[in-house]
Amino acid sequence: MEEQKDLSTLRAEEHMTFLKKHAAKLCKSMMDHPAAVSFLCRQKLIAAAIVAGLLGLVNYVTADRIAALNAEKTAVSMQEVLPAGSYTELGYSGEDSTVATIYEAEGQGYVVEVIPSGFGGEIDMVVGVSNEGTVTGVAIISMSETSGLGANATKESFRSQYIGKTGTQAVSKDGGEIDALTGATITSRAVTRGVNSALAAVEELG
Repeated sequence: MEEQKDLSTLRAEEHMTFLKKHAAKLCKSMMDHPAAVSFLCRQKLIAAAIVAGLLGLVNYVTADRIAALNAEKTAVSMQEVLPAGSYTELGYSGEDSTVATIYEAEGQGYVVEVIPSGFGGEIDMVVGVSNEGTVTGVAIISMSETSGLGANATKESFRSQYIGKTGTQAVSKDGGEIDALTGATITSRAVTRGVNSALAAVEELG
């Protein structure tokens, strides 16, 4: 004898029957009124196209504005770390993914843009390197580090520690000479890693 179905199974079957019945009614209605369905579809497509176009326009304008602001801030930062009359982008083809590009600073040395990963994401920064291979300055272009902690990497008191340094640097917790920011060792290590990458990239130029 067939086993009696439990309550949950019966309810599931009832829901399925209900859905099938209403799905059939909807299909019949669509078949009886194809013009209305076609009109609604066209209206939805037009609305979707308008929204997509507006979003694309906003993104285009915003992207251009952001790019212009970043370029302006980068130029100011380059002048800060190693003043020069002009900068010529040399590019970078090495294996260090932290290095974005290298600029020659009209006979003064080089400015290297590096993007190490910090606690809150990427840290876009530039490092000035003299012809003698010493750090002339460090400037932060953009970052998303924690306010009051890692964000303090923008302060002169922290960045100035790198000036005059050569070779491989490390924070004091790792046996180096760089005093890490209070409560932001990860950020301090990231900036230090960026400085090391910049020095190594210039050294590779020969």
